[in-house]
Amino acid sequence: MDARYSIYFAGELLDGHDRATVRAGLAKLFNADEATLDKLFSGKAQMIKRGCDKATALKYKQAMERTGARPIIRDEASGETPAVEQPEPAKPVSAAEKIAALAAAPDEGAYRADTSVATANAPEVPAADSSAMNLAPTGADVLRPDERTEVAEADIDTSSLVVDETAQRLSDEPPPPPPAPDTSHLGMGEVGDTIPSLDTGPAPVTPDTESISLAPEGTDFSDCTGPEPETPAVDLSSMELAPAGSDVLDEQYRKRQTPDAPDTDHISLEE
Repeated sequence: MDARYSIYFAGELLDGHDRATVRAGLAKLFNADEATLDKLFSGKAQMIKRGCDKATALKYKQAMERTGARPIIRDEASGETPAVEQPEPAKPVSAAEKIAALAAAPDEGAYRADTSVATANAPEVPAADSSAMNLAPTGADVLRPDERTEVAEADIDTSSLVVDETAQRLSDEPPPPPPAPDTSHLGMGEVGDTIPSLDTGPAPVTPDTESISLAPEGTDFSDCTGPEPETPAVDLSSMELAPAGSDVLDEQYRKRQTPDAPDTDHISLEE
C-alpha cells in the first residue's frame, strides 16, 4: 500500500521571506479570509490536506514554498515527517500549470485546519475544478483520536480551605478620615484690606535730615574742598642745570657700542 501523507502549516517561513508577503501569498493560493489566515499563523500546526499520495504532497509543498511558507508533511502511518523531495522535472513547468495541477488533484481528505480553519475556501485558479475540494461540516473534529493530546485533570485537595460565610474583610478596616477644620471663626476682608497678622518685613529706616541743607543752584562746591597743601621747603642751592646738549652721564657710565658694518660681499652694482 502506498504511503499517505498529511500537509500541515504552523506559521513557519522560509529564509528571506517576510510574514506579510507570505500571508498575502497563502490568501491568494487558498482564497482564505482573514480569520482563516489568523489561524494558519497562530503558531499551532494547522491541517491543510489529509491522506494524499506522494505526488499530491509534492504539489502542495511546491505551491506553498513558492509563497515563502514552510509546510509540514507527515507520514500518516508513522506520524513522522519524511523528507519529501521534488523529483527532477522532465520539462519546465510554469507556475500557473503547477497551481492548476494542485487544484485539480483528487481530494482524498477534507481540507481542514485545527479548530475552525475548515472554513477556508479552495484555491481559486483559472480552469480549476472547484469541486476537487470540499469543506468539513461545521463542528467536525479536526484531529483524529490518535492525534489529540490528552489533558490530565489536576486533582487539587481543597479540604483545608474554608470559605468565610460572614464575608469579613481580608484586610483591616482603614481608619476614618480626619474631621474637616473649623472655619467658623474665619471671615473675608474687603478687597485691599491689610492682614494684621501678616509679616510685612522690617520697618523702613527714617534718617534725621534736619542738619542737611541744599546748596543754591550753580554752586561749585568750592567751599567743600580742603585747604591748599603747603609748599615743601626743598634746598636746591647745590643743584644746577647743565647747558643744552651736554651729556647727562659721565664718561664712565656711558655705553659705547659701535655696530658691525653689514656684509656686502654678495652685493654688486650693475653699470
